[in-house]
Amino acid sequence: MTSPDDARAALADPGDALDLRATAALDDDWAALGFAQLAPGELVRPLEVRLDDVDATRALGARLGAELRAGDLVVLSGPLGAGKTTFTQGVGAALGVRGQVTSPTFVLARVHRGPVPLVHVDAYRLRDGGGPVDLDDLGLDDDLLHSVTVVEWGDGVVEGLSASRLHVRLGRGDGTRTSRADHRTARVQVVGPRWVVVQPP
Repeated sequence: MTSPDDARAALADPGDALDLRATAALDDDWAALGFAQLAPGELVRPLEVRLDDVDATRALGARLGAELRAGDLVVLSGPLGAGKTTFTQGVGAALGVRGQVTSPTFVLARVHRGPVPLVHVDAYRLRDGGGPVDLDDLGLDDDLLHSVTVVEWGDGVVEGLSASRLHVRLGRGDGTRTSRADHRTARVQVVGPRWVVVQPP
């Protein structure tokens, strides 16, 4: 059994893993370390990554995209300019989709064809509800089975589409005046049994 002290020591290494195999159930000690229970005996801790520039954001998308398969849902959150579309460009490159991946802000959703299609959604205007279009109008349930679906601004909107998903929270800078304008951060969290066997990038 892995103890919380062993976990602390392991997390000091920059090669932190997304998931930690543990025979212990989630308790207050594990929760205090930032872990959540993925499945019985599987504890998971979000992976936090510093991204020094736009290329690093795109590269992280490609590294995670290489692990994705049809049926996977990726939920992106973060402020304007944090790199959500840039991250999705990396996913698209890893999937080998055709065409340029651009923000779907005005069309709400774009489908990029390829060996595994990419459905790229901007859910910003779906967040408040009551608008002329809602989540059901996009038909994502049908697309989800045959595509990788990436949803910008999707937190709190699309979680009901799949019990398993990746949440990627992107940030810009570190909140200080001295932070580089192109500095970004990513926090990757896995949700659901799909990710029990996936190793981190």
